[in-house]
Amino acid sequence: MKDNHKEHIERSPCWVAFIHPFTFVVPDDEKPWEVKLEDINNISYSSGNLVRIITKVDIPNCDLPALICYDGAIAIPMNENFPSKESALNYFCSFYVKLLFSGFNIEGIDHKDIVTEKLHERWAIWPTDLGESSISQAHSKIRMLIASNMDTIQLTNPRIINVSELKEKLKYGNTILEKIPNLTPKFLLRGISEFRYKNWDLVLSNLWITVEQLIDYLWHFHFLSNSSFHPIEEIPNRKKSMKEDNRTWSASVKQEILFQSNILNEEVLYNLNHARKTRNKLVHEGKAVSKEAASSILNTTIKLIQIVCNDVNLDFLIKKNHNIGNKSDIDIHLNFSDWKDLPDSKIIENIYGDEITKKAKK
Repeated sequence: MKDNHKEHIERSPCWVAFIHPFTFVVPDDEKPWEVKLEDINNISYSSGNLVRIITKVDIPNCDLPALICYDGAIAIPMNENFPSKESALNYFCSFYVKLLFSGFNIEGIDHKDIVTEKLHERWAIWPTDLGESSISQAHSKIRMLIASNMDTIQLTNPRIINVSELKEKLKYGNTILEKIPNLTPKFLLRGISEFRYKNWDLVLSNLWITVEQLIDYLWHFHFLSNSSFHPIEEIPNRKKSMKEDNRTWSASVKQEILFQSNILNEEVLYNLNHARKTRNKLVHEGKAVSKEAASSILNTTIKLIQIVCNDVNLDFLIKKNHNIGNKSDIDIHLNFSDWKDLPDSKIIENIYGDEITKKAKK
C-alpha cells in the first residue's frame, strides 16, 4: 500500500507587532532614511528598506532571537515558545514595558495588533497579514505599498532610534522588570495607554490588577521575608496562613499591615483605599471613574514600582501624563438653539425647500 501522507513544511513563520508611534530603527553606521515627499505621494518609496531585518534581540529560554526590522516591526518565531497569539502578546508587552521604563513612549497592544508573517529570503519579514487594528493595518499597508497618503505621511516624520540605543533601553528596562517577577506587563502597559485616551475606567481596571500584584510582591518579599516583622520563635502555621489564606489576609489587610510596617507611606495607603472604593463602585454600581481617580491610581502604581525597585526613577511616567485631559483656560459658551429648533421631519427640506432638495436627492 502506498502511504499518501504528505508533509507540509512551513518555513520560519512568525508573530509580528509594530513599535508605535511610527519609528525607524536605524543601524548605528547609517544615517536615518529621509523619505521624499514625492515618493510618499506616489507610493514609490522603497518598501524593501522598511521590511529589512537590521538587528536581533535574544529571547530568554528560546533558541531563536527576535528580529527587528527598520520600520519597527518585531518578529518572534511561531514555535513551541510562542504557540499562540496570547503567548506572543505576553512577550511583546514585556518588550514594550522595558522600553516604557526607559523613557521611550510606546503604544499598548492587544490581540488585534499582532499579525502573522514569515522570514523572507533570510533578509526580511514579509509578506504581511493586515491584522485587525488601525495600527497593524496602517503599518502593513505602508509595507506593501497599498496605503493611502493619510497613512504614508507617517514616513515623513518618524521617530528615530538607533540599534544600540534600542538595546540599551531594553537592557535598562529589564533591570526593573526582572525585580517584579509576578508582574503581568500587559495590564500596566494597557493602563498607561488608556490614560492617554482618557478612558478612565479602563485605566483603573487595568492598573488595579497591577497594584494587587505589586502589593502581593511587597507582602511576600518585603514583609514575610523580613525577620524583623516576625516573632523570634516561629508560631506554627502563622506564615503559612499569611502566604496562602487570601480571604483572611485580603488586599486591604495586607496594605494596612504594609503601612504599619513602614513599607507603604500614608499617601500611598490613602490613595489605595480611595482607588479600591472607586473600583468597587465601578464594578457593583457602574459608577464612572473620574480623571482624578485615574491620575491617582497611575501615580500610586508608579510609586509602588519605585518602592519595589528601591526608588528607581520613573517620575517621567507621571509627568508625561500629568496634563492629559486638562481643560483649556478659554471659556467656551455652548449654544444648542439650532439643535433644539430642528423639526421632527423634513429637516433638510425646511432649510433648502422641497424643489432644491428633490434635485439633490437624484
